Amino acid sequence: MGRLVSPLHRMAAAAAVLLAMAGCTPSGSGNDGEGVSAPMQTGSVELVSVTVDQWREEIGKLRGEIVVTDMWATWCIPCIERFPHMVELARRYAKDGVRFVSTCLDDPGDEQAVAYARQFLQEQNATFANYLIDDNIADSFEKLDLLTIPAVFIYGRDGEIRYRLTADDPNNQFTDQDVEEAIEELLG
Repeated sequence: MGRLVSPLHRMAAAAAVLLAMAGCTPSGSGNDGEGVSAPMQTGSVELVSVTVDQWREEIGKLRGEIVVTDMWATWCIPCIERFPHMVELARRYAKDGVRFVSTCLDDPGDEQAVAYARQFLQEQNATFANYLIDDNIADSFEKLDLLTIPAVFIYGRDGEIRYRLTADDPNNQFTDQDVEEAIEELLG
């Protein structure tokens, strides 16, 4: 029997095309593993596997703080290029109590990609919370309402997303300055 294609599946397919055009093409699918809660601010570099739902729970635990979440993957060149700036911002805004969280969207079943992600985080000295989404990539993008990465979600102290900076619109890309201005406005 044939299967109907939902509008969300069409959007996921369109997202894959856009990612390919942007050089940010995901491959493979994730595992449905049990997530392990990681400390949100550590002195070491860790990459903890969580489902999207577990990731949301971890972000929810930070209600009362400003939280900057960076969505990235090792196969996304713009993500890798931007990441050092996120690490620098995390250091700069630590004194203001702003929390940074990196969210890796690599295929958790691709051991080589996961190893590279861990190595990259170590090289960047990304000592804030680092999560690897352990869901199928297409499902992860759908659950996070993403078409492309890089993307940065900034949560206000009320736990709500106040800024959703994405590369979804090729004619209106966000910049590192946009991230800084959003943080400054929430601190103000």
